Amino acid sequence: MSNSTSLYQIQELSADSALAMLQAARAKAGELGVAVCISVVGPQGLPLASLRMNGAPLHSIDYAANKAYTAVSFKRPTHEWDQRLANQTDIKQALASHPRMLMLGGGLPVQLPASVDANTPVIGAVGVSGASVQQDIECAEAAVSAALQPAACSPAAN
Repeated sequence: MSNSTSLYQIQELSADSALAMLQAARAKAGELGVAVCISVVGPQGLPLASLRMNGAPLHSIDYAANKAYTAVSFKRPTHEWDQRLANQTDIKQALASHPRMLMLGGGLPVQLPASVDANTPVIGAVGVSGASVQQDIECAEAAVSAALQPAACSPAAN
């Protein structure tokens, strides 16, 4: 067996990128006047960084982590699930019964280049919880924008 078929290489957000994402989401939450929990995961759903802002609901820690996990697992924003499964209640119920599946807005995958294409590798995801769904999404969008900045994506970042 040749090395090209026995190895699988993945790209992953760096620790510096994860921290930049936390800061960007936190700053956006501050602008909005809300306190949230933020979770950043790598492409395999494993945690890279998380933050609970002072005053954020305690349950939102797990919700943020599960939004990030759901976004990276399916390579799609979590807010798309309601519309996507609107006429498929059996599938929606089955998916919702999984303990890590969370179909509320605020989870976004991170892809390079920044496009939502099934063939573009997902390098991680962010989940935000603690405010309204729209505010969670806005904070998550700020985090993804920070991850896609050239400094955050450079090979020197670790």
